[in-house]
Amino acid sequence: NMPAQPKVEQTTYPDEYRLAPLPARVYTADQGRNHYKVTVVDYRDVPKMHASRNAQCIKEAGADKPGLTPQQRRDLIGDACQDETVKDVRGAMMWATWNIIERATKVTHLAHYNVDVIEGHEVHVINPDESRTYAAIHMYENRLYIVEATVPKNAPAANWFQISLRMLDENYKPVRYQYSGLMMYSNGYPKPPL
Repeated sequence: NMPAQPKVEQTTYPDEYRLAPLPARVYTADQGRNHYKVTVVDYRDVPKMHASRNAQCIKEAGADKPGLTPQQRRDLIGDACQDETVKDVRGAMMWATWNIIERATKVTHLAHYNVDVIEGHEVHVINPDESRTYAAIHMYENRLYIVEATVPKNAPAANWFQISLRMLDENYKPVRYQYSGLMMYSNGYPKPPL
């Protein structure tokens, strides 16, 4: 629920492993001194980007030469050409959470979170100018969503903004999963029932 028609900016976002800047969109709107921002980062090509980087690393190490035994290849590569795809994609929410925490002077709340049973993180911080940011971070269908509301010192909390996030399916219908024991939607894992 943006308070006004958002300004939309095409930009990039650095992944944790610095593959290449990932395509992103930032939506912003203001209401008085309150600032609302949603950043959506496209992680869908990250596996291909890691595969390309790993192939180049193997080539540069000389481990792509025909006739090498598996042990010779391992000896040439060592730890240099590890595939970080899973850590990069699975760690995207933690990376975004860390980026919010790193720019703050104090963390006042940090928790596991969900919206419509889609896993996420919730973080509240006090910024250097004493404003407060209320954020939720989710990863859905290999897209990272960073939802932030920043309000001035002593202003009411803006938690309504982060809980207004809705994910849509391919038919533009809202998605809401069911709890299935402890299972909830977690990017890359089997989906619970809708």
